[in-house]
Amino acid sequence: MIKYMLRFLIFFCGIIILMSSDIVRRHDRADADYINLGKSFKAVVKVGLRGGDGTLIAPNWVITAAHVAKGIHQRDGKNFQVYFGNDPIGFRVKQVFIHPNFQPMKTADIALLWLEKEVPNIDPILPYVEQDESGKQIIIVGHGDTKTGKDSDWISDGLKRGATNIIDEVTSDKIIFDFDQPQNGTALEGTAGRGDSGGPAIILVNDIPMIAGISSAGMPGKNGPGTYGAIEHYTRISSYVEWIEGVINNPVREMKSTKVQKPTTSMQSDAPIPGLGLFMRQDGNKIRIGGKVDPQVPESFREVLFKPPSFLKSFNGKVYESLEQFKNDFDELTSGDEFKIAFEVKGEELQYEARKM
Repeated sequence: MIKYMLRFLIFFCGIIILMSSDIVRRHDRADADYINLGKSFKAVVKVGLRGGDGTLIAPNWVITAAHVAKGIHQRDGKNFQVYFGNDPIGFRVKQVFIHPNFQPMKTADIALLWLEKEVPNIDPILPYVEQDESGKQIIIVGHGDTKTGKDSDWISDGLKRGATNIIDEVTSDKIIFDFDQPQNGTALEGTAGRGDSGGPAIILVNDIPMIAGISSAGMPGKNGPGTYGAIEHYTRISSYVEWIEGVINNPVREMKSTKVQKPTTSMQSDAPIPGLGLFMRQDGNKIRIGGKVDPQVPESFREVLFKPPSFLKSFNGKVYESLEQFKNDFDELTSGDEFKIAFEVKGEELQYEARKM
């Protein structure tokens, strides 16, 4: 059903063909290249004057992250608006739909904004419905703060920028990619910056842009937020096409039935594991590594770039299925104690001997 609805919208709305955020960019490419790419996507909007981004997916519907929509709705109330381009006059939001399974920093970080009136002269970007995202190139777009992968200072100019990347991994709920150094990255490699939450990751299908992900959460790079090695988690649109269709087709019914669940645990630990410096989270029966804080990481594996997918393989010869059990065993070590640890990074096993920090 969703595919037929999308085909109708393509005909009805006249989707444009791509002719050629804020976004963190390569240090060796001109900022103007990223700005020019961002200009191609008029459907990417500011959600609130201060807050995040969204994407027009139907004449009077904007999709964004649930944490963005919820926060701005609580702040702005009936004055909640979205803004296109440099127009200071916004489009008022009639109703906010938060996915009923939304749990901050964990799952279902997706929301729909029902606008009071249709947006003229801007072609929507339709949802990507296939589940073959892994390995595909994406274009990310946003209005947040910008910098390069080598810089430490952020610039807040409100300009829309675009950048490219490659999806490294998909889960049932997320598409995941990292910010590679120039020698390994795409021509306009980039990642999301501060204030880009809710913005899209776009896949081109026969030169037609379709939204495959929504900026949700991320881990810092080797030298902090927005530096090379940063890892991004975008909500996977293809997992939510039925919900999107249901809301758009019958918003009144959805208003009566939708109940937002209370927040529970986060997608990853709030702090790196003491003495190890790694952010870890439970992923089924595996322990996923989401990032690291180098000063807290033992020197023997400090240079490892935990590109997704990365997992704990073993600790002192023991294989773990439970993160809590691993934490308990690691806590028994005291600072300076030796241990052996192995990781699986993109299918390759890496083994190290180290001392607890």
